[in-house]
Amino acid sequence: MFNPPRVLVVDDERYVRGLLSELLAVWGCQTDLAASGTEGLRLFEQKSYDLVLTDYVMPGGSGLELVENVRNSDAAVGVIMLTASSADLDGHGRRLGFTLLRKPLQIDHLEAAVKQALSDRKIEN
Repeated sequence: MFNPPRVLVVDDERYVRGLLSELLAVWGCQTDLAASGTEGLRLFEQKSYDLVLTDYVMPGGSGLELVENVRNSDAAVGVIMLTASSADLDGHGRRLGFTLLRKPLQIDHLEAAVKQALSDRKIEN
């Protein structure tokens, strides 16, 4: 039986969480939503995910902190970091193994990144 990919969406903006959840549903994914890195990590520790989609700048812990904790639990999970920040995150992306997408998001780039991350996850499982 086919199980849809499970994606954890972590963003402090309710509108962004809703939009990402709707897009992911159209692409065949099942999502859980978290409004902070702390909440996201709690969900991640309770369930199994194929992909984590997180914002970089959030109150109560950055996306980088979340990704570091996620990597300590599951080195193979796909991670996509979203940011409107101009910070140079490429080194962190290589070290922590995440795809970086800049806001405003281009939906086709997001879809390609999601499909690639899920495809990589299937190969490793």
